[in-house]
Amino acid sequence: MLPLFSIFVLLASGYLAKRTKVIPQNQLIIFIDFVLVFAMPALIFDKVYHVNIDFHLFSVIACGLGANFVAMLLAFGLGRLLGFSKATTASMALLAMFGNTLFMGLPVLQGILGDDIANEVILYDQMVTCVPIAFLGPFILSYAAPSNVSLIANVFKIMKFPPFLALVAGLLAKSVEIPDFLFAPLRLFSGAVVPVALFAVGLGLGFNTVRSSYKSTALVVFLRMVVAPCFFVAFAWVFGIEFSPSYMVGLIETAMPPMVLASAMILKAKLDSNLAISAIAIGMCFTFVVIPVIIAIFM
Repeated sequence: MLPLFSIFVLLASGYLAKRTKVIPQNQLIIFIDFVLVFAMPALIFDKVYHVNIDFHLFSVIACGLGANFVAMLLAFGLGRLLGFSKATTASMALLAMFGNTLFMGLPVLQGILGDDIANEVILYDQMVTCVPIAFLGPFILSYAAPSNVSLIANVFKIMKFPPFLALVAGLLAKSVEIPDFLFAPLRLFSGAVVPVALFAVGLGLGFNTVRSSYKSTALVVFLRMVVAPCFFVAFAWVFGIEFSPSYMVGLIETAMPPMVLASAMILKAKLDSNLAISAIAIGMCFTFVVIPVIIAIFM
């Protein structure tokens, strides 16, 4: 419960700073930019460089991708079946597919499995969340957005995205021996990722929109945090993946609440903004129920 308590304090601090107007909400972008441009690339390069990549880990990553994809398809199908608008249906699909696997997943898994698991968490986050949302996010949103999606433009955006550049650099550098002292400043930046990011999320949290979108929010949170982990367990059983710390990384990560970046993409595309904000807020709260249940069952 200690990592969940720490997460709650950081989120609550950001939310309190907004409510008391100590830090205006419009300064949220400063915190996010620091994380995306400096702290997160440093963390990714360090952890990807040191991670031990094997077939078992890639099997866990494949199960996570499959579970997330099923959650997205179910969200899209239920949105159509229940008569939601195209904007709401596309928003549901994006939020149900991508979870907060870094800012929430990393501190939770470090608290459960120790700091050594961070390398695998970072690689999982990049392969299951960050790279796929960069490619698939615009296509999902294009179902309701008026503008056409340009694959070439998205590829160029990904290639210039600092965390993606850090991922590629970390993988390429694995064949070179880098002195450990060079990682010291990177680790100082890395230490700021989780507290700054969670504080920023708390700064942007809002609960006023829940009432107007409670049905779609409940579906998204249920699919993202309950159905996706169940499919992960099913896929792992079908493919004979043995229980291990890597298995727990995949299981916990598939139970993470909707991704903040997915919400930002929905807001930017001017789709269902109420759902985008509500799903983040309710998902964060539901984390304190789902994760203890998973730990009680599997640990």
